[in-house]
Order: sequence, then structure tokens, then C-alpha cells
Amino acid sequence: MQLNNIFTIIFIISFSLSILIKLLLDIVNFIHRKKNEKTVPKELVGFIDEEKLQKINQYSNEKLKYGLFEYFFDNIVLILILFFGIIPLYYNFITDFTKNYYIIGLLFFGGNFLLQFILGIPFNLYFNFIIEKKFGFNQMTIKIWILDNIKQLVLSIIFGLIILVPLIFFLYNFKTLWWFFVWAFIFVFSIFMQIIYPTVIAPLFNKFKPLSNESLKIKIENLLLECGFKSSGVFEMDASKRSSHSNAYFTGFGKSKRIVLFDSLLSKHTEDEIIAILAHELGHFKHKHILKSMIFGTIFSFVGLFLVNFLIDYKVLYNAFLIKEEARILGLFLISIIYSPIGFFFSPISAYFSRKNEYQADKFAKDKLKTGEPLILALKKLSVDNLSNLYPAPIYSFFYYSHPPLFERIKVLMD
Repeated sequence: MQLNNIFTIIFIISFSLSILIKLLLDIVNFIHRKKNEKTVPKELVGFIDEEKLQKINQYSNEKLKYGLFEYFFDNIVLILILFFGIIPLYYNFITDFTKNYYIIGLLFFGGNFLLQFILGIPFNLYFNFIIEKKFGFNQMTIKIWILDNIKQLVLSIIFGLIILVPLIFFLYNFKTLWWFFVWAFIFVFSIFMQIIYPTVIAPLFNKFKPLSNESLKIKIENLLLECGFKSSGVFEMDASKRSSHSNAYFTGFGKSKRIVLFDSLLSKHTEDEIIAILAHELGHFKHKHILKSMIFGTIFSFVGLFLVNFLIDYKVLYNAFLIKEEARILGLFLISIIYSPIGFFFSPISAYFSRKNEYQADKFAKDKLKTGEPLILALKKLSVDNLSNLYPAPIYSFFYYSHPPLFERIKVLMD
């Protein structure tokens, strides 16, 4: 990199600050958890014992060590790539045998994706077959893991082509309005993915069948009717063949909307607790959180691409990475590198609004069921069963947490 370049300076400052802040947050969070590691929370007295609490803390510590190692490994690789000029070397290597900007773009982004995919394999293996297995979560066989990765690779290639080819076309055929057409395409593509995910993509990885518990099914259908929520059905998913973590989610768009319950959730929770969990999810629907999130994302991408338009032909940007020509497809990649550490500082903003939505959804569930008790019990079980950190430092949860800490949610539900 060219060290006296304004883009290089912005990157180095934001990159260094993001690492420093992340480290400080992790240290503060670890100390806060350590201070409370032997104290069973009053909200969970009779629900967990000291042995379970110790297991929760051990799991949090293992994930912390793993996360820090992966984080520093990824950043060291990035620094080596930037300061040894690997990007211009790779770009020149491609352009030596082709000047076709479609092939250049596909090979450049494809090479970057393949590098990340390969480097991520040992981390993925270690997390699933060492950490998750150690704490009783991983249920995958090596065969399932290999097949999953092959499917993900194939899907990434297919959707990568679907996205990159139009993107390159707009970049090189519309000098000033390319960003608007790219934005419009991304918007349409995201809607398309919402439609096909439940019925085309998700079944490639899991089996879905209509909910077999008739009693629960009737309760869910009555709840949906009360809330005015129409879906294509309620399904249970064989999540337990991969992990014992439990969850439930709403997915799809229009006629493809469906409710999915993990089989592990069904085996661990009572019908009332499951209804409370779904009532919470319906709270997101009634408050239009998903729609608002899509609108915000659409506005953010619109503004972002509009600003990128002013940088993509700016020679100083390419000089920062020792690239002699202004290749637009490469410019997008370079801007994404510079923005990455800057985006870290927006985390508290998105986390704040996400937590606000969660409180609203909790309140909806409490009002709908006329009691917060089933949801409180469900949240306790989900937190303990998934070995979630019970004592996150306030500054840490403020910065990162998309959901309020367990005891804050319980306190609000009990008021």
C-alpha cells in the first residue's frame, strides 16, 4: 500500500482503532464474567446449579479464545495481502491473459471468495468438531459437513454469477447511473431470495415436514388467525442432525411465508412456551420490523452506492493499493476493504434498534397471552440450553447484542 495516501491513512486509523476497541470490549466482558462466574443468578435459582454455570462460563471462554484467534488470523492475512501488494499482483496476473472485464471480475472476486473459503475450513472444522462437540452441541458427521460445504460452494458460485454478471454490465455500460441500476438489481434480487429460500434453498440442507403435534398445531393456527398472519404452513425441521441448539423462525415472502420450528425446540419446550416464542416472532410481524429493516437496508444501500459512485473513478483510490489503472470492478473491491473497519463503528447503532425491536416483540407476546410467564420460561430454557453468557458486560452488550441480555428481558416482562 502507498502509506502517504489519504485512503491508506483512513484505513490504517480505522483498522487499528477497531482492533483496539474490540480487544478492550472482549477483555472487559471476560473480566465481568469472571467476577460473577460462581454466582448463580437469582432469576435462575432452582433452574441451574454451579456446575451448569461453570459449563456456561467455560463455553463462553472457549468461544472467546476461538473468536480472537480467528479474528487475528484473518486480519494478519489481510495485512499481508495489502502490504505485500498481492492485490495488484493478482490483478495483473489475470489481465495478462484476458482484457474481458466480465472474466476479470469473475476471476478476481472468485479468487477472493475461494481464498476465504479455503482458509475458513480449518476454523469451521475446529469450531464444530472440537468446541461444539465438547459441549454436546455438534451432532454432525463428517459426511454431512462435507456435503454441506459442497452445496454451499455450488450455491455461492451460482448466485455469485447471478449477481456479478449484471453488476459488471451496469458498471461498464452506464457511466454515471450504474449505481442506481445496481441498487435496483440488488433490491429485486433480495426479494427473489426471500421467495425461493424456504422452498428451494433450505430443503437442500434440511428436511421439513408439517407439524405433527396436532394439539400444538391448532394452538398455533388460532394464534396466527388472531394476529392476521397468513402463511403456507407450520413446519418442523430436522435441525438435531447437525446441532442440539434450538430455535424457531419465520421465513419467506408472500405465498412462500412459513413458520419453522427446530425439532430440538419441540423436544425441550412445552406447548405454552412454544406459543410464547411464536407470539414474540409475530410481534415482529405486527410491528413491521422486518419491513422496516428492509426499507432501512434499501435506503442504506442506495446512499452507500451513491457515495461509491464518487470514488470509483478516483485515481487516488487505486494508487493507495499500488494499482496503475482505474478498473471499476476492482474499485468496488477496494472500497469494501476500506469500509470494512469503518463499518465496525456502526455496530452499536444497528444493535440498539434491534434490541428496541426485541422489547416491542416481547411486549406484544405478553399482551397477546395476557402473561409474560411462558415467554420468561422459554427465554430461560433457551439461554441455559444454548449455554449463553449470563453475565455480559453492559458496554459489551450495548456494542454487540442484537437481543437484550436475558435478565433485562425478564425484568421488563415481569413489570
